[in-house]
Amino acid sequence: MIAHQVAGKATRDGIFLSYFDVTTLPKMVIVAALVSMAAVILVGQLLARFGPSRVIPTALGLSGASFMIDWVLYYQAPMTVAVLLYLQMAAFGAVLISGFWSVVNERFDPHTAKSTIAKVAAAATLGGVIGGIISDRVAVLMDARAMLIVLMLLHLGCMVTVAGIGRTRHSAAIKIDGNPLSGVKILFGTRYLLLMAILTLLGSTLAALLDYAFKAMATEQIGDREALVVFFARFYAVSNVATFLVQISLGPQVLRRFGIGATLSVMPAVVFLAGILNVFAPKLWAAVLLRGGQVVFSNSFSRSAFELLYTPVSPVRKRPTKSLIDVASERAGDILGGGLLLALLAMIPAMPPVAVVLVAVLVTLVLLLVIGQLYRGYVEQLADSLRDGSLSLSHDDVVDATTRHTLAEVSAAAEREQLMARIKARKRAHLGLGEPMPAEADAQAERSPVVETTERRLANAIADLNSGDTARIREFLLGDFMDRRLVPSIIPLLGVDMLAEDVRMELRWMVPQTVGALTDALLDPDLPVSVRQRIPGVMEVSHSPRVIHALQQGLHDPEFNIRYSCGRALARMRGRDDSLDIDDHDVYELVRQEVRVDETTWRRRELEVEVDLPIDLEAAPVGGSTQTDYSLAHVFNLLSLVLDSEAVYLALRAVVSNDRALHGTALEYLENVLPEDIRDDLWLHLGEAVPRRVVRRGLSELVDELRGATVIARAST
Repeated sequence: MIAHQVAGKATRDGIFLSYFDVTTLPKMVIVAALVSMAAVILVGQLLARFGPSRVIPTALGLSGASFMIDWVLYYQAPMTVAVLLYLQMAAFGAVLISGFWSVVNERFDPHTAKSTIAKVAAAATLGGVIGGIISDRVAVLMDARAMLIVLMLLHLGCMVTVAGIGRTRHSAAIKIDGNPLSGVKILFGTRYLLLMAILTLLGSTLAALLDYAFKAMATEQIGDREALVVFFARFYAVSNVATFLVQISLGPQVLRRFGIGATLSVMPAVVFLAGILNVFAPKLWAAVLLRGGQVVFSNSFSRSAFELLYTPVSPVRKRPTKSLIDVASERAGDILGGGLLLALLAMIPAMPPVAVVLVAVLVTLVLLLVIGQLYRGYVEQLADSLRDGSLSLSHDDVVDATTRHTLAEVSAAAEREQLMARIKARKRAHLGLGEPMPAEADAQAERSPVVETTERRLANAIADLNSGDTARIREFLLGDFMDRRLVPSIIPLLGVDMLAEDVRMELRWMVPQTVGALTDALLDPDLPVSVRQRIPGVMEVSHSPRVIHALQQGLHDPEFNIRYSCGRALARMRGRDDSLDIDDHDVYELVRQEVRVDETTWRRRELEVEVDLPIDLEAAPVGGSTQTDYSLAHVFNLLSLVLDSEAVYLALRAVVSNDRALHGTALEYLENVLPEDIRDDLWLHLGEAVPRRVVRRGLSELVDELRGATVIARAST
């Protein structure tokens, strides 16, 4: 497909400029853009209805047949063929390439796409080199008409091979609205996709301006038709060779080391510098460098990164909008570029190419601003794609959820009796004891013959709590008396499994008044771990700075059980209040300490008592382990304190799932939000290959190491 695109562009330009003046080029670009946009509307509806794996092979066959018609008409009406060829390339070229990548990128998740699609891209780059060589040799040995047969054969070959790729990884049962307006509605209703469209429009506008300046200079200095075909063929061949060399030497490293944002920024930065050079040296060689730099880095860096932007987008949104972004936006950019050129020609009839270059330099500055916004949108889109999938977070047990809901509804200043009544009502319902009506409770109190003093009741309560009799202790806990002075006697009972839930509920309403006692117990190494581990679940009901500080201290405890429980409590608090004041730097340091342990320590971590997990981790989640991976759960609890908590937990579910698409999406999200050293250590525990860092070495050594490892490339249209 890329060989066809490169050879077709060289043939199109050579034939058209042989029969028409270069000043007609902006008008032709605008007409071709309108034709292309009409094709986008038609193909977009077909893609939404039938899917790319069925539509694109058929369209390739029609394209091949159209070149046969051009070959038949060439000698009788060469000017007509020149126009038809320009329109055919506009109608089929970009639409078919966009559709081909739809077939490919729907098969891969965002993380896998970086390496898997690179194999396809390597062939695409080689195809660009072959296309340039073919058009060069055919033009020299035969004539421009013979290239029409070559183009026909190339697209017929593409028809067979694309059909052989088969269906996408997504279900064929996906229902997508084929109305063209639905794609427009989705596009303008999704900021991320709209930014992609704006980036494409500006990139196309820039290409149109540079293409005119380049061709104007070439037409002035090159003579006949065949010479123009040869010049353009060699230019595209050399630029594709340069693209290939850039890919294998720098492309993967730039993408992996600096990310999508930096990779997208390379092309406009190079054009900006080359444009300044052209202003001071308006020569053909400088124009070749300018246009060549734009072509090379568009096809190696910009296109590779841009295609990856689609991978987290669901088919429901991608199929109706991809052709609008890839083709319609690009054609709109052609129209904008052509309009700018016509306006400049109207104002300056003898306009020098350097004036166009200056306008292009200004466009690059706008491009860089849009890229900055788009990269931030990419990370957000990765998180959104996790939310939009089949992932869901499991809730805590009903008992704890009810308590948390009650405590969240009642402020810290609420009356003790109101909170107490609601908690006890929930507790009695849970234990099946029934709930006495308030009037009945008052009547019982009035019938009581003895009214004990607070001190007497306090002494009796201490005796009950220290009796060691489970039934007696529970009877007291279910009673109507409680005092914060009993906390030192109640805390040790958290270690008794049969009483732990009742004790935790009694302690929770007293947290604001007993933070000091609870903190001392949490950090006391002489208390049993089973007691200390349950204290964070008590303290989390209060979001006071003292509680947050105590739990953060617990994150540094030598006992993993305590660190896990404190992390889980803080994570739940963060889920209720995302403005929680937590030191990000400290959290990342804690994560570094957790992920740097050896694999044996990582796998053998167990909890003294069972506590709530962030999600339902499946058996054998990572590396064949048959136990719950508490180390992994703890790390993700910590990460939820400094990142989008919902996306973090969805990513956790995804990395332990068997769904390759969700797994890859999660890895790509984490790769973009985690510091590099944390990512590398975590990847080892997940059984993933650690991405290589950039090492400053000689070009030949880099070529040997990275040969065959390339990134996505598409030919510019």
